[in-house]
Amino acid sequence: METIISYIDNLFGNYPDTSQARKAREELLGIMEDKYNELKAEGKSEHEAIGIVISEFGSMDEIAAELGPGKKITIEKKEEAGSGNEKMLTLAQAQEYLNRQADFGFKVAVGVALCILSPVLPCILETMREIGIIPEALSEAVGGASLFFMIAVAVGIFITSGVSISRYDDYKKSEVKLDARTRERITEQYDVFNQYFGVKIAAGVILCILSVVPPLFVSAFLGSGPFYWVEQLSGIGLFAFVAIGVFLIVTEGMKKDAYEVLLGKGEYRPKRAMEKKGKKLTELIASIYWPIVAAIYLVWSIITMEWGFTWIIWPVSGIIFGAISAAISIICRAE
Repeated sequence: METIISYIDNLFGNYPDTSQARKAREELLGIMEDKYNELKAEGKSEHEAIGIVISEFGSMDEIAAELGPGKKITIEKKEEAGSGNEKMLTLAQAQEYLNRQADFGFKVAVGVALCILSPVLPCILETMREIGIIPEALSEAVGGASLFFMIAVAVGIFITSGVSISRYDDYKKSEVKLDARTRERITEQYDVFNQYFGVKIAAGVILCILSVVPPLFVSAFLGSGPFYWVEQLSGIGLFAFVAIGVFLIVTEGMKKDAYEVLLGKGEYRPKRAMEKKGKKLTELIASIYWPIVAAIYLVWSIITMEWGFTWIIWPVSGIIFGAISAAISIICRAE
């Protein structure tokens, strides 16, 4: 019966919530429920019964006929601007979108973490070379290969996950509509999600800030003496902290974005066209900006082999990109 109720909610979703509409809805629900129970009593499975019931009520004209003489539905459809750019979703479709977006966020976060952690093995091998455990040729060959391998895997994840989620792109371009029951369910889930969202984002940011602690601590206490080589490995702690922090930020950010798309919150509120345009421009710039930063980082690191220092390009690039994004947002709001 849940499927039938959802079907009725969608059927009446584009009509004003008047007493006539409510009465028609209740009468229709009673008719469909009786038909459903009758089919179940005949031995039909739940799915068969639901399919037959829904197939018999395909339009408002058929519904009017079933309600009987003198009960013709004359409800006028709501006039809504931009109705051609709206998308009506059922509870199952909304839930599927949330799940797909969460899965997409997880895959993207894994890819980003792989990119961040790609210099770890080269750092370890370079340290082992300096203390004479492995030869220089092996350090450079394996270190360079591992770095590019991790980045290649990350790029593969970005491409495959991006293709799989692309079929939901029109959700962000359209104004998503939910029936009352679906909106209530999604709002309840969103409220639960929001209880922990701030904590997880704060934890991610704090981990990124604290990422400089391991190098500073090791440099202060183990920067000289027989364990000088530990200082070079301290960068691993930095990469690990940043990778975990970014993982939390990306996964939670993707989930929140999905909820805002469905509920029309944040930048997805109606009549926020300029802000949406600003986001698209920011995404376009990001698609060019970050690959260039990654290329500069790799070339610089490989030429100098100063992996413990060249990481500084990432926080500096992040600050610059943040300033660019803020400027675009301010300009779009002002228009």
